[in-house]
Amino acid sequence: MRKTIHVALIVLMVVSTGLVFAGGQGESSENVTMIEGAPAPFDGSSGKQLHIAHLSYLQEGEFMQMYRAGVEAQARALGMRVTVLGRQTDAQAQANAVSQAINLGVDGIVIQHGLPETMQGPAQEALDAGIPVVAFDVDLDNPNIPQIAQNDPQHGRNAIESIVSDFDGQVNMAYVRVPGILPLDKRDGPIQEVVARESGVTIVAQSGTLDSPISVRNADQATAVLRANPNIQAYLAPYDEFAKGIVLALEELDMTDQVRVYSIDISTQDIELMSQPGSPWVMTSAVNPAEMGAVSVRALSQLMAGEDVPHDVLVEPMIFTAEMLRDAGVTNMDELMAAFPEFASSDAARSPWMPEGSGM
Repeated sequence: MRKTIHVALIVLMVVSTGLVFAGGQGESSENVTMIEGAPAPFDGSSGKQLHIAHLSYLQEGEFMQMYRAGVEAQARALGMRVTVLGRQTDAQAQANAVSQAINLGVDGIVIQHGLPETMQGPAQEALDAGIPVVAFDVDLDNPNIPQIAQNDPQHGRNAIESIVSDFDGQVNMAYVRVPGILPLDKRDGPIQEVVARESGVTIVAQSGTLDSPISVRNADQATAVLRANPNIQAYLAPYDEFAKGIVLALEELDMTDQVRVYSIDISTQDIELMSQPGSPWVMTSAVNPAEMGAVSVRALSQLMAGEDVPHDVLVEPMIFTAEMLRDAGVTNMDELMAAFPEFASSDAARSPWMPEGSGM
C-alpha cells in the first residue's frame, strides 16, 4: 500500500506553481458574463467576461485539488474565468500575487489559506483598489473580508469525541499538531477541551509537519513516536494528509491492528484506504472539498453583486466511519456524494439568481 500512496503523491504534487487560467481558457475575448435575472455585473452590463483570481498557499493533497476544482467549476457556472496564482507554502509568492491580480484587473479575489501576517496588508490593498475579497481558512482580521470555512471546531469535536466513545473514555493517544494554521488551530480548541474534561484520555505524544510531501514526512515522525510509545492506542490526525502518513507508519511497523486512526477531511484515496479490510483508519469528519471552493466563489460573487454577505460563512461537517463506507459500497468521491447527497452540496452563500449546482 505504501507504493500506492507514493504513486498518488507523485500525481498530486504536479500542481500549479505559477499562473494558470481556468474557466475562460480558450474562449473568445468577446464573451460576456450574462445570467438572466441576475444583478449587475452578472447581467451582462459590464460588457465583458468577469474575471476572478484564486490566490493559493496550500496546493498539495487531494483536498486542495478538489477545492480548486470547485472554485473553477462554480466560476464556470457563473460565467467567469479564473486565474490561479501562488506556490505551495510560499507566503511571499501569495502576497505578491495580490499585486499581480490587481494589475490583471480582476473583478474579485479568493484568498485560500496563507499567513495572516503576510496577507493582511496586500488584501487591504486589493480592497483599496475596489476589488472584493473573500478568504478561505485564513483570518485576515478585516471586517470587509468574509471568512469562508468548514465548521472546524465541530470537526475537532467530532474526531476527539469519536475516540472517547470508541475507547469508553480510557485511551492513550497521539496527536498530529501543527500550530499557526487557522483551521488546525480551530480544530485544536475542542480537542483540548475534551482531553481536559476526560481524565482517562491522555495525549502521550505529539508530532506533525507541513513539510512536503506531507504524508511521507508525517509517516517518518509517526514511526519514531510509535516506536517510543508502544502504549498508543489511537492517533488523531486532524487533516487527511496527516492520516495517510500515520497509516504508512503503522504499516511500516506492522501495527495496523494495534492503533486506530481518526481524521478530518475525505478524498477518493482516503475512501480506498479506510474501506480496506482491517484498515486502522476508522473515522473521519468531512465536508465536500469541492463545495468549499464553490461556496468561496458564490460568496465572492455576492460581494461583486453588492449583496450583504455574513462575515463568517460556515459549512457543517459529516462523520464517516470505515463501516459506513463499506456498508454503502462507496469507492470514490462521486459514489460518496451519490450515497450521501446531503454531503454533496450546501445552501451556503447561494442567491436565487445563481444557476443551480456548481458546474461540477
